[in-house]
Amino acid sequence: MNDSERLLLNNQHDALSNQYSSTVAAAAHSEEGYVNHAGNDQNEGDKPSVSIFRIIAILSGAFTYGGVMSTYFLLTLPIECSVFGDESSLFLGLFVGLAGLSQLVSPVIGMYSDRCTHSLGRRRPYVIFGGVLGIVSLLVQQSLSSDIDGTLEGWYAYVIAFFLTMCSMNIIFAAMIALIPDLVPKHQTGTANGVEALMFVSGSLFAFGSFNAWLDEDLTEMYSLYICLTAGCVVLTYLYANEIPLSIDSEQSAANKPITWNDFKDSFWISPTEHHDFFYVTLSRTFYYMGGSVQAFFLYYLRDVIHVDDPEGSVSLLAVLGQGFGAFMTVPVGILSDYLGNGRKPYVFTSCFVLSVCNFLLLFSREFHEVMIIASVAGMANGAYLTMDTSLAMDTLPSSEESARLLGVWGVAMFIGSSIGPLIGGPLLFLSADNDESDKDDGDSSYAIYGYAILFSLSSLYYFCSAWILTFVRRESGVVCCFI
Repeated sequence: MNDSERLLLNNQHDALSNQYSSTVAAAAHSEEGYVNHAGNDQNEGDKPSVSIFRIIAILSGAFTYGGVMSTYFLLTLPIECSVFGDESSLFLGLFVGLAGLSQLVSPVIGMYSDRCTHSLGRRRPYVIFGGVLGIVSLLVQQSLSSDIDGTLEGWYAYVIAFFLTMCSMNIIFAAMIALIPDLVPKHQTGTANGVEALMFVSGSLFAFGSFNAWLDEDLTEMYSLYICLTAGCVVLTYLYANEIPLSIDSEQSAANKPITWNDFKDSFWISPTEHHDFFYVTLSRTFYYMGGSVQAFFLYYLRDVIHVDDPEGSVSLLAVLGQGFGAFMTVPVGILSDYLGNGRKPYVFTSCFVLSVCNFLLLFSREFHEVMIIASVAGMANGAYLTMDTSLAMDTLPSSEESARLLGVWGVAMFIGSSIGPLIGGPLLFLSADNDESDKDDGDSSYAIYGYAILFSLSSLYYFCSAWILTFVRRESGVVCCFI
């Protein structure tokens, strides 16, 4: 790995971590009724308590998901894309877009797993399939990584392998998240949510620490770590997720209901009339993550505007600060909302306003300590938003057997927003590239300040749209709140 590759190291760890945690909390908390509609003969009252150790093993996929997904966007992709110089932002935007597209497998996998009659149960076969697909795809990426250059030779195979890796992670995620309502009794749901969030954060920190501590920042070794994490979660899920196979005796069994083209098509649809409030909550969520997706280019901002000596280490520090302050705010804001009974939307409006202000402050910052302060404040606003985001989804979720499918689409909104943002921002940033070779160090590309002004202004606009769309939500029908 040469110096130009090392310069383009990190991007969007904090947002992805909190995004994932909120998605998991809501889906796990609401799928309980849906499982019974799917044909599970085990009633809620018949479920035995699950030990903490078994919960950890069942949810080991969260550790893998955190380790792979967060560092992919924090470390791997910016390094791989750096060989394209001025065009690195375009290729980074392409990869983030593909990652978002791969998330579309989640509702489909959820629909098929609900009807799976395999002897291993409904979820484990898909965790195993996703794990095998991921390991093979990662091996292909690992073999091609060292040969990647700016000529595009080998990139087509690498891009396909990357897309399949992202699909595999989402298949594991979709199957794993359903294990909570399947196996964990209702009185332990909160514990399982907390364990899952902890596993995700621990996995991301473990992978990042490994890269710097004992993998010597070697990208080839990083792929090996991804493979080990994926294999580990498959083994633990196979051993400890002892599911009851789906019964096909009852006429009400989901296994007796064939999947039609309309089922497939409708699995991605939320009706703006039938599910009015939930539709606008989901749309608002999409725009929020469009705003947060600017972090994909934050390493370049530190390099070109702040001129830090160690951009990868600087982004790492900012990620820890944002994540830490965000986690600190999550529970207090949720408790305050429930105590005051003033709804969720005021907190979302405040968070979006604070994040928009932080975007503009970044344009006037020239010292790293100023960026650290802004990142800490933005992290707190993000943490407050994510608590209310989950609560709004729970408050407006229709009470029906469609809850799992609807939450699947709600989860996809996160990745759609995170993908559209870079796909728009990447080309705009590329237009501001400095083509004067004499001003570049070691041949690295750089982008002008007006390019970042466009990016951060767009991000603020997306946050404004996210808050404005919530004004169309008619009511918040409940006090349910999930804390991570």
